Amino acid sequence: MVPRVSIPLIHLELLRFRGKFLLLLVVALFAAMAFGELSPVIPYFIVGFLFSTVFPRDLGVTVGFFLSKPFRRSGLFLGLLFSNIIVASIIGAPFAFLNPTSALYSVFALPFLPLGYVTVLVLRNPRKTFLVGIVLFLILTFVPPGIVQMKAQEKAQTMLDVHSLEDYNARRTEYHKMVSELEKRYTTYVFFSPGAQLELFARALETGDKKDAVFRLSLSMGLFIFFTAVSFVIFLHFEPREFLMPSPSSLYLSFLPWWFRKELANLWASRAFVVFVFLMLLPFWRTLKSFVLLFLFPLATLEVLSENPVLLLSKPVGRDYIIRRFLVVSALFAISLPFVGASFGVAFFLASLTFLVGLFTKKGALLGIPVLALLFAPAINSSVASLVFAFLAVFFLLLARFRLLRIDFSSWD
Repeated sequence: MVPRVSIPLIHLELLRFRGKFLLLLVVALFAAMAFGELSPVIPYFIVGFLFSTVFPRDLGVTVGFFLSKPFRRSGLFLGLLFSNIIVASIIGAPFAFLNPTSALYSVFALPFLPLGYVTVLVLRNPRKTFLVGIVLFLILTFVPPGIVQMKAQEKAQTMLDVHSLEDYNARRTEYHKMVSELEKRYTTYVFFSPGAQLELFARALETGDKKDAVFRLSLSMGLFIFFTAVSFVIFLHFEPREFLMPSPSSLYLSFLPWWFRKELANLWASRAFVVFVFLMLLPFWRTLKSFVLLFLFPLATLEVLSENPVLLLSKPVGRDYIIRRFLVVSALFAISLPFVGASFGVAFFLASLTFLVGLFTKKGALLGIPVLALLFAPAINSSVASLVFAFLAVFFLLLARFRLLRIDFSSWD
């Protein structure tokens, strides 16, 4: 079944690259030669970009076409997975001839393919898939390794009483050895980061530690299998251009106001809120949870503005109802306070700013979320900064109310 479906799928994917295929290879090979020592990781970034954004983006159209043929869903999913891996291998093959190690490095990009499927099946929007895919790829590649390195250095300095340059010079060998051991231990905890595993895999190859290299590769393959299983389960319930979301009756609690029950139901169907709940329950570091909250909270805020305001305002609720919806979402996101602490103030500030910008242009607000999150991320560990930003958020909400009172909903985008 897999070869039967995957052959036309391979042809379809190669047709999409027609005219751009040679250009992509030329640019990638030039980058590989220009970056020198970094050239082995270039295929990882190219394949990861394809897996997290390019291939998943048109999945709905592709599946909608092939489901009209007598193919089983399981065979179609496996054929799609197989064809995407084959096309990416064809693109990455020239790098293996330049540097065989790059072929091993590119294997660590595999988890991004089923993760890209999950993203597009949940978001149901090619443009959002492209943006969220890039953000997830960059976060999982760069953020966990940086956090691991920082934590390992702090722990080593504490254990060895390194407080000055003289202390460091006196215990340099012991310090670097301890940091290396701590990084191995902490990187195992961030099994969800292919970038972190790739970094230690490269070190293991340099030092000849085959056991650790196999272990890092196994963690990434395990993550690939896990994401593949999740995406397969979602795919079985997928309909072209539509995704079936559960709507349990327990959310419609009769003793609550109707507008509050409505927001509970909306948040249950919200992709950002579902990811947020899972993130809070998983045993990740507080810093990582706070950082991801800077993305999820503003995304949920934009979903508040997704409902048609003309239909909304046909009911006797008034324009302030949209502000009320934002406050309900903020109150429900406040359950993250025990997990992220004072960092919630920064996330609330970004959500308020995104809400205000979204009243002018929702597309601009969506594009600004990753920029604002990265810009204000250094403030998440400061209680004073979080408190100041929380007060500033009130000012943005007042501006948002002023905008709502004067907005012309006939031009709503």
